[in-house]
Amino acid sequence: MNDYKVLGYMASLFSQFLYNPLKEEEWEKIKKEEILLEWFIHSDDSNSLQGNKFWKNSHFQENYLDLATDYVDLFICDEISLKAPPYGSFYLDVTGELYSEESDRVKEFYTRCSFFTKVLLEQPADFIAIELEFLSMLLYNANKDEVYKEVLKNFLEENFLSWVNVWAEDTKNNAKSNFYKGLGAHMKNFCDLLSKEFCINNIEKKVFRKAS
Repeated sequence: MNDYKVLGYMASLFSQFLYNPLKEEEWEKIKKEEILLEWFIHSDDSNSLQGNKFWKNSHFQENYLDLATDYVDLFICDEISLKAPPYGSFYLDVTGELYSEESDRVKEFYTRCSFFTKVLLEQPADFIAIELEFLSMLLYNANKDEVYKEVLKNFLEENFLSWVNVWAEDTKNNAKSNFYKGLGAHMKNFCDLLSKEFCINNIEKKVFRKAS
C-alpha cells in the first residue's frame, strides 16, 4: 500500500466510531456522505468484502438508536457477560482487570511521543479508541521522522495487533447491528493491512481470553 495517510485516516475514522455512540446528526452525516456505501479501501480480502456488505445493509436499514443500543451492549458491557471489551488489558493481562501493567506500558508509548488526549483522564490508556487515535498520529508522521516509524512498528508488535485482531472478531461475532459487525470485519482487514505494510509476522504477546 505504501500510503500511511490512508491507513492513518482509517485509524482516525475508526477511533471516532468507537469513542462514543454515534449521535443522530453524526449518523445522518455519515449516511449523507455515503461513507458506508463508498468505502475507499478496495480489496478482495474476505473481511473487507464482508464489512462492505454489512455496512451497505446498515446504511439502508439502521438508525442511530440501533447503533447506540449495540454500542452499550458491546463495549460498556452488561452485568451478565462481556461482549467485546474495548481494552487491551482484558485480552493481554492475566487478570483481565483495567488499569493494569498492560495499560501502563501503552501509556509509556504515549509519553514517548508526547501524545495526550483528555479521554486519558477518564479511560485506561489501552482503550481501543485512544490507541487508534495514537496510531493515526504515528501513521501521519511516519514519513516525516524515522522515530515515529520505529515507535509505530514497536507499538503494533508489542500491543495493538496482538489483541485488536481478536477484539475485532469478538465485535463482529457479538454485534447485533450491521454497523458494528461491519466495523469488526473492517478492523480485521485493517490489522492485516498493517501487518503486511510493516512486515510484522511474529507477535509475541499472548492473548489470555476472548469474549466470543
